[in-house]
Amino acid sequence: MRVLVTGATGFVGSRLVETLRSDGHQVVTVSRGAKGDYDWSEEGLERGVGAADSIVHLAGENLFGRRWSESQKEVLRKSRVDSTLRLATLAAEKGVGVLISASAVGVYGPHGDEALDESSPMGSDFLAAVCREWEAALRPAVESDTRVSIVRIGVVLGPNGGALQKMLLPFRLGIGGPVGTGRQVVSWIHLDDLVAMIVWLLENGEQSGVFNATAPQPVTMNHWASSLGRTLHRPALLPVPGFVLKLALGEVADVLLTGQRVLPRRASEAGFEFRYPEMSAALEEILAS
Repeated sequence: MRVLVTGATGFVGSRLVETLRSDGHQVVTVSRGAKGDYDWSEEGLERGVGAADSIVHLAGENLFGRRWSESQKEVLRKSRVDSTLRLATLAAEKGVGVLISASAVGVYGPHGDEALDESSPMGSDFLAAVCREWEAALRPAVESDTRVSIVRIGVVLGPNGGALQKMLLPFRLGIGGPVGTGRQVVSWIHLDDLVAMIVWLLENGEQSGVFNATAPQPVTMNHWASSLGRTLHRPALLPVPGFVLKLALGEVADVLLTGQRVLPRRASEAGFEFRYPEMSAALEEILAS
């Protein structure tokens, strides 16, 4: 395939591009800087979409990059919704065969221990509202002949980036521990499994619609912290109180302090196999690498 990838220099995108190329696909990229084959200008994006038969859209402002002021919330929303609408419209116009777009498990809103799958209702908080608009922006492609898949991504664990990278230093110093109460459920996925699911959706012509990109065994924050401590042979006894996190991060801290038990029902039923369904094995592989 000739695959156009946005967000190609990011934590997930860079691994995806590497994997696609090693599998024999031709990859071109869109970037705001000089690193991409095409830029986000109208002309650049039109040429990029015209050169591809498939698109993987991963671009979007980092949720944890800045405190959520009203202006930053608008940046987060526009970076996802506007770019998705532009790509979906061009995909429909150019007859692109496949469009896979990232979304997030935040679409379900905060939940306790309730099991959530792709049929669960969307939430009503800020992040859920952004995800709802983000996914709705795909409508031009959905209503065309383009096969569209939405990947609702959980917490991605992998080497040299993501949530795990931010947690490693305090744990290695022996001062790590769970965030908040520790009882909130974390829906996570190994980076390799996420990339494999995206490639599987690209190559599997029968699959479209929404897919939860989360491991089949979500864990509590307490379990995550204890697993990381055991893997590093360090204690995991010093929790970070919720109010401290809110003082440091503001409203975005709620993403870490509220839990969701999100299950990958559709991918599992369609035969996708996870290499890392269990967190301890995932952490051992990541930290060994």
